[in-house]
Amino acid sequence: MDIQRKRRGKENMISPKIEKARITYAMRKCPTPIQEPQKLVKEAIEKHGDNIAVSCSFGSCSVVVLHMALEVNPYIKVVFNNTGVEYPETYAYRDLLKKEWNLNLIETKPLKSFWQCVKEYGFPLIRSEYAWKKHKQAHEKPECCIFLKEKPFAKACKDFKIEATLTGLRCAESGVRMFTFAQRGMYYHTTKRGSLWRFHPIGLWTRKQVSDYLDDHGIPINQIYLKGKDRSGCMPCTGFLNWEQQLAKANLKMYRYVQKLRKIPLLDDYIQKEDEILNICEPSEAVKRLGD
Repeated sequence: MDIQRKRRGKENMISPKIEKARITYAMRKCPTPIQEPQKLVKEAIEKHGDNIAVSCSFGSCSVVVLHMALEVNPYIKVVFNNTGVEYPETYAYRDLLKKEWNLNLIETKPLKSFWQCVKEYGFPLIRSEYAWKKHKQAHEKPECCIFLKEKPFAKACKDFKIEATLTGLRCAESGVRMFTFAQRGMYYHTTKRGSLWRFHPIGLWTRKQVSDYLDDHGIPINQIYLKGKDRSGCMPCTGFLNWEQQLAKANLKMYRYVQKLRKIPLLDDYIQKEDEILNICEPSEAVKRLGD
């Protein structure tokens, strides 16, 4: 695979100390037996046969699980929720792995476009403790996630007879995921949108373990990580901390467009206004000569 494998920047990473604390808490509360990732992947595939799929966003974590699954079953179904607003780097990475790994790829399509969701429901709010205090609805899942990912995925499961899925979810990524893992464990059954078993093989892994696995197996990374992003996913998403800095660095054109829709003035706007003021206040030639 002829693609750069340089490591991503560290400015947006969760600290190892926080990762360790979240993993320790999740392990202590975990209601299911804790298993080695490869063992859980193998057992899940053997149990569900052709009715299991890998949920792959083509971020590093899900690609690690995808690689583990392919070693057990090279023809396993791979579901990619194509939201229509992924980063160009993600689409390029998808195409690369699809070709190199001969993926049995299933792509979902959104029921509503991201921009239609924004028009109807507004941009997603930041799902954090701070946001909860400021906006009570911030703890709820954004409508765009439902129409771009959840419902299309549920439809794909029904159409392709998928009864179980392997994910790259890690409890250390957020407090929400830590509590979810602590309550449900490494695998569980859900009936939220149809009947489905969910398996999280690397749920207790650190970011370093993910990085080491990619290095050890010579797996390239999604190039979006080289542009200051610590996550893949929807390019115009405003539902996480520091999204402005990350989007501005990764795709300035999209950042400008999103802020324009949000009616947020950009630095360029202030600079332009300052220039206009300076032009208005430009001293006359007579005043300039007096100052000489």
